[in-house]
Amino acid sequence: MGTIFNRFQTWLDENRNSLLSRFSTDEQETQEPEKSITELAPSLASKLVASVDELPSDNPDVEAIQSTLNEAFDKWHKNPQVADNSLVILSSPVTTVSRILTESLQDWASEREITLRPLEWIARPQEVENIKTKLQQQLGSGMVTTHSKKPEIVVIPNLSWCFLRCVDGLEGIDYLQDVLLQDNSRFWVIGAGEVGWEYLNHVSNFKAYCGESLELPQLKPEQLQEWFEPIVSEFEITFAKPSIEFSNGEEDESYQTRYFKKLASVSEGVNTVAAQVFLRSIRYEYKDAEDEKNEDTKGFLSAQNPELPNFSRLNADEHYILYSVLLHGDLTLSTLSESLGDERSFIKGRVQMLRRKGLIEQKNGLLTINPIHYPRLKNELSNNNFIIYESD
Repeated sequence: MGTIFNRFQTWLDENRNSLLSRFSTDEQETQEPEKSITELAPSLASKLVASVDELPSDNPDVEAIQSTLNEAFDKWHKNPQVADNSLVILSSPVTTVSRILTESLQDWASEREITLRPLEWIARPQEVENIKTKLQQQLGSGMVTTHSKKPEIVVIPNLSWCFLRCVDGLEGIDYLQDVLLQDNSRFWVIGAGEVGWEYLNHVSNFKAYCGESLELPQLKPEQLQEWFEPIVSEFEITFAKPSIEFSNGEEDESYQTRYFKKLASVSEGVNTVAAQVFLRSIRYEYKDAEDEKNEDTKGFLSAQNPELPNFSRLNADEHYILYSVLLHGDLTLSTLSESLGDERSFIKGRVQMLRRKGLIEQKNGLLTINPIHYPRLKNELSNNNFIIYESD
């Protein structure tokens, strides 16, 4: 493989913790699902969380990306002057799209001996006015002339790092629109959060400059069951009798099958949400009361009814803060303040309250939405006229 692919592999290895971690885990506030597993021994709880975080990217996502990329790339490669020169991979804003994208592309590019040119960022540039310049420095300023017979793929792991909703915050997007329109000599693969994608289409019609887009499929119950199987086996997790009624046709199903049907439903098939709800449902139990009294008797882990936690009523200021974080995927306190046009001190206090409520997490200076609240939060924001879903 070429030098640039080796650079891509080195960059990925060096930034694996930043790009590939499934959990942000707030540095100070104890939140869901950690609150719900505090009854477990600390060492056991930590081991359980670490094991879930280390689960591989689910195969349906990887397969969907590679299959769609094969088709889109081959069309472009056969006729680069006419065919679309990009593929956009859309995921929920609480899914680590950079993780799925980079893991999918490694094997695919290696097998086909295709050169990758990644945007080697693990976060948004600190100075928003420098986004366009930094993009140009890494990706070029226009049409690329290459004498190599091997095609090149430009990879943007996370489109949300290329803009900020503020004055002059879309210059990076303007640059990308221009280069996508002009540059037929390279193929582009772009990872994007669905909420940010809808916002960009609303304000700049970004979709018009891109080729096909792939929305990652929702995970089905059987896929979630297969995904969590290593954890279930390692920790010998049992499944409690569901507390909900089922139709007659489901009476013969195992508790485990029913559990994963409910998990797929409440998580909407989003892997990070499912991972959090799964952890939240785990309890340490004993066979009976006598065993619980006996210190020498060991209990067992049981998965209870998977449910989303509730959150308290939100005011208008909190709606705007949460939408901005959801829109951008992750923000520092400074960039959040800049995006909202409010004083940093004002935003800081409200962010702290949202952290205490468990809705926002902070790690390494970055604010993110706690995935377990995403399904209910996006509906609340949509009901309050924020751009969440694709407009008709």
